[in-house]
Amino acid sequence: NKDFSKRLKTHLDVEMCIPTALKKYKEAEGFFWTSNATSKKRQDIVVYTYPYTDRETFTVDYLIRKRDSVMKANMPGGPEGSFMGTQQAWIPDSSVVTVDGKYCMELRGLWEVVGDNMGGPFVSHTQIDELNNRVVTVEAFVYEPNGKKRNLMRILESALYTVKMPVKEEPKAIENVAEVIVSDSVK
Repeated sequence: NKDFSKRLKTHLDVEMCIPTALKKYKEAEGFFWTSNATSKKRQDIVVYTYPYTDRETFTVDYLIRKRDSVMKANMPGGPEGSFMGTQQAWIPDSSVVTVDGKYCMELRGLWEVVGDNMGGPFVSHTQIDELNNRVVTVEAFVYEPNGKKRNLMRILESALYTVKMPVKEEPKAIENVAEVIVSDSVK
């Protein structure tokens, strides 16, 4: 979805190839969400940012607490007072992966709507945006009651590996100043 990829780049300065099946979006301060918004075989991607403070950011406990606070603020459930959170029965699995040549903490777990009967799998990638001294988390999750979720997740998970953090553009070196002067004078 080129339009949503451009929106994400403009809103949070993060590049990502967003699947075409995702048709709805929401933007908030430091937050971007996109979804196919169906009641079955639902697929969602969330991107959120926050300031980088210290290495404790990359602990499982910290990432779960941050995830739950961001989701509670931005992903309310249907019934009043319900919200998306991390299922507490199982601690998400964590591992270190490389995305675009950079360190990334991956979490795989289950989400649930606290106060409702919804849930499913999620996978998130968290990395540092060094240029802006912030943490960026990109997460994919699905909802498919009584159905197979693997292929739905694989499509979204592949999008997580397309994330690119902003980089400082280096000025281009001028190899031959005379050529530049001549070409500018010809115009």
